[in-house]
Amino acid sequence: FRVEYWIPLGIFTAVSSIFYVRILFLIFKKRKTQQYSSFFYKMFLVAGLFDLLAVLWNVCAQLIYVDQIFGAQFLLDISHHNIPNMVYYYIFYFLYAQIFTITLVSANRVYSIYFPTSRVL
Repeated sequence: FRVEYWIPLGIFTAVSSIFYVRILFLIFKKRKTQQYSSFFYKMFLVAGLFDLLAVLWNVCAQLIYVDQIFGAQFLLDISHHNIPNMVYYYIFYFLYAQIFTITLVSANRVYSIYFPTSRVL
């Protein structure tokens, strides 16, 4: 277990995740208002959920596979199951979902710059 690695990273992850969850909660709570009902905020909410799940999954994978908190025998026992494949696929599916939502949000921002709301109306 790498204490010098996990203490600063854990503090940063915990604090930033708390703020991120707070922002997502506020957007979710105010999603019916006109200001927060746009496509940008909907995609920001979806991307935020993928981000939080990806962080959680990556931290768990690092603790289990890199730091071996359950021991080397645990890794030998689960290597015959689908758990390593699951970890690999979930990490990359979260990555693809993040890339897709970032692309959609970027396209939305480009559209809003080229075609402002005042001009569309």
